[in-house]
Amino acid sequence: MFCRFLAWENLEKMIKVNNLSLDFGGNIIFKNISLQVKTTDRIGLIGNNGSGKTTLLNLLSKKIIPTDGSISQDKDIKIAYLPQELYFKSNTILKEFVIGNNSELIELDKRIDEINNKLSKEKLEKKQFELLDELEEIQYKKDNMNILKLEINSEKIMKGLGFTNTDFTKNMDNFSGGWKMRAELSRLLVLKPDIILLDEPTNHLDLPAIIWLEKFLSTTKCTIILVSHDTKFLDKNINRIFDISQSTIKDFKGNYSKYIIYREKEIERQIRQKKNQDKYIKQANMLIGKFRYKKNKAAFAQTLIKRLEKMEKIEIDEFDISSISFQFPVPLHCGKIIFQSNKLKKSFGDNIVFENLDLDIYNGDRIAFVGKNGCGKTTLTKIINGELDFEGNIKKGEKVLINYFAQNQNELLDSKMTIMEYIENIPSEKTQAQLRGLLGAFLFSGDAVYKKIKVLSGGEKARLALCGLLLSPSNVIILDEPTNHLDIFAKDILKQALIQYSGTLILVSHDRHFLSGLTDRVIEFSDRKIREYPGDIDSYLDEQEVTLEIPVKKKKKNVIVYKQKKEIDKQLRFLNKQNKNIERKIENIEKEIKKFNELLSEVNKGNINNQIDYNDYSRLNDLLNIQLENWEKNQNEINKITKNVRSNE
Repeated sequence: MFCRFLAWENLEKMIKVNNLSLDFGGNIIFKNISLQVKTTDRIGLIGNNGSGKTTLLNLLSKKIIPTDGSISQDKDIKIAYLPQELYFKSNTILKEFVIGNNSELIELDKRIDEINNKLSKEKLEKKQFELLDELEEIQYKKDNMNILKLEINSEKIMKGLGFTNTDFTKNMDNFSGGWKMRAELSRLLVLKPDIILLDEPTNHLDLPAIIWLEKFLSTTKCTIILVSHDTKFLDKNINRIFDISQSTIKDFKGNYSKYIIYREKEIERQIRQKKNQDKYIKQANMLIGKFRYKKNKAAFAQTLIKRLEKMEKIEIDEFDISSISFQFPVPLHCGKIIFQSNKLKKSFGDNIVFENLDLDIYNGDRIAFVGKNGCGKTTLTKIINGELDFEGNIKKGEKVLINYFAQNQNELLDSKMTIMEYIENIPSEKTQAQLRGLLGAFLFSGDAVYKKIKVLSGGEKARLALCGLLLSPSNVIILDEPTNHLDIFAKDILKQALIQYSGTLILVSHDRHFLSGLTDRVIEFSDRKIREYPGDIDSYLDEQEVTLEIPVKKKKKNVIVYKQKKEIDKQLRFLNKQNKNIERKIENIEKEIKKFNELLSEVNKGNINNQIDYNDYSRLNDLLNIQLENWEKNQNEINKITKNVRSNE
């Protein structure tokens, strides 16, 4: 059916959701949801994995229908949807795929063919004139669309998302899944919809493409409904938040950063109100128990009972998944050098990924690998991990043990295994009870540990893979795009664990918020070479001047912030190291006390005849108390610093 283009400036267009409910086999996803979406809105959907963000996009795009309620929209509204995953085959070349799928252009050309066929058959002059008038009108519409301008615009969009001129004539089936996603995103942007639904659009983009898309979306006038774990991308592109939790949606006007501040205050208010309510309920129940069987007070007791029955219980919202709290194991001892390369070269057939690459990585380095997709970041991590052959020379340090999180780590998990089987198959000295405790920290508890890996969501698989990292001893951690399947809250918890990690860290990521403050070296991959920048991602971006909207004064501030973060990281590493030493001392003292108690037991039984020095026992207990106080003091300082870091991010 013919569908005309609509001006993005039309502010009347909207979607109305009325008392919508959705359940899958008794599992309630949404309950009595009502909301409105206008074309001036730029909405960010947030919530834990599995809360219903993608489901809401599928409802709005009419891919699924609600159990109850309705979704109404203007009949002419045009909605475009980029899903999180996309599987399709196409023999079309890239440029035709991006431009040729323009629905209006297709309908116009189709109608032109129909008119030409009728003109060749129609004999009545009156009918011919009517058809010729319609043909002229359609041609006028096509001329107004400006095909040349459309072609130029499509090339601009494709290049912005990372395609080159030589890619334009390549067959779509020659591109990987990630590049097909970019092609589909290009097609949707060329289409100029009234509303665009984007589900984790940055997952398949590198940093330059993310920054380009950020700027492109800021110039459009369409409505945006966006799911993303990239909080900087969220903040730049939204003015409204839908927080999906417990089958409901909370609506907030403002960006993500403002919402976090609001929600923290809201949670604090709810906690205070719940404490007051719980206190009132406790007192009321005491009075009911005291007076309900007394003649003079029975009516009063009944009044209290009715009041409690009508009372709406205050529930504290689920704000995050803070029950996931973990630290990476203490790094094993190793030498100063972790990895060195000299004139390193890697090619796949005729495709040279990089050459003449010289790189030194030392113990304790914290490095970010950045650059466009396909320029060699993952390839180098695999060479460091010993997975790929190469040309040139490399040297690995003594006693270097690497924990490697692959970009496709989710796919590497054995889908036939259960969660528990996967964890038990990783060599470690932990008991089954300890393994279950560790899984519980990653939100796998009870019978959930017997779920097959194949039924887990992407986020659950990512959490399971990270859980596995904690069981293998190492002194180097390499993480290749670890946040792709983590929600915002889980990502922040991983970041806090990495801040406290004192070993060598290599990160491949396009997530600016995640990288900020985590590294002290940035290695940029470009044109088969690498270039090093001191500092973290913020310093790198300032030097690259890719964030053009930031004034020059901001650079000086970022340098100060970077130095502050460096000092904070140094303090945390020092305090954590102190606590590890204290823990060893506590362990030794407790062993001495245990020996003393065993000796005392044998003396009391009359098995041995020894003089007991109770002064020594008293001294050990005094030492133990001192070390425990020192540990507690350090831990309080660590918690204080960590809390300040979180509140300032």
